[in-house]
Amino acid sequence: MQAAIRNLLLVLLLLPQTLKAEGPSALRLCYQLQDHPPFTLPANNAQTPGPGILLELIQAAATQAGLTIDWQRQPWKRCILALQRGDVDGIFPTIWQAERDTWGQFPGRDPQAGQPVQRQYRLWQVDYPIATRRDTRLSWDGQRFANLKYGLSSPLGYLTHQRLAELGALASVSLQPDKGLQLVASGRLDGFVIERNISLALIAQLHLQEQLQLLPQPLLQADWHLPLSHTFYQHHPQLAVRFWQALGQQREAREAELRQRYMP
Repeated sequence: MQAAIRNLLLVLLLLPQTLKAEGPSALRLCYQLQDHPPFTLPANNAQTPGPGILLELIQAAATQAGLTIDWQRQPWKRCILALQRGDVDGIFPTIWQAERDTWGQFPGRDPQAGQPVQRQYRLWQVDYPIATRRDTRLSWDGQRFANLKYGLSSPLGYLTHQRLAELGALASVSLQPDKGLQLVASGRLDGFVIERNISLALIAQLHLQEQLQLLPQPLLQADWHLPLSHTFYQHHPQLAVRFWQALGQQREAREAELRQRYMP
């Protein structure tokens, strides 16, 4: 009996060290302050079907990987800076670009070996259409714009903002989505670009369905990812891969159900 008690005490003493060796039990994840239905929704709102597609996916993946989530909300540029400093362990959602390798570690990415991001670990596949007035003369063929008058806008720090600048189509003012769509509706901006489902939800929320349309050709199509900080990945590479794998598995298993519930 005494030997059994001694063995139990030894296990209890060693357990914290074992858990520490395996890595942290929580991920500090940062995402944007502004809610973007159907991907992130206000907490404790009985009128919504849940916290949002991305939050559900990430929470399910964390549970599968044996982790809890410390959710943090900040302006997007602060999330990026926090990731670079290692003040948070990950940010979402973001599109990979080569220059963003400095932000953090994207799943499967190895710049030195030329290894691309592994898209099976993506959060979601998205596209970014152009919202315009229904009576607009603006056209977009996937390569260039015609009949620009005021320019187009997109949130600062987004890849769409950079793409509009490269095309010479960026308006001088950077706007939040609700303000941008209202300016388009009032005829003071040629168009606004944000993810399709977010755009549709905002247009409905602002009661602008009669004034606005989405052009058939999107500005871009891409995958959203959840990069982890270089510090976290260097110290816990196996845990990082386990989490990304769980994320991919949860998306494959639940995508149809989430689309049905959040995108009726």
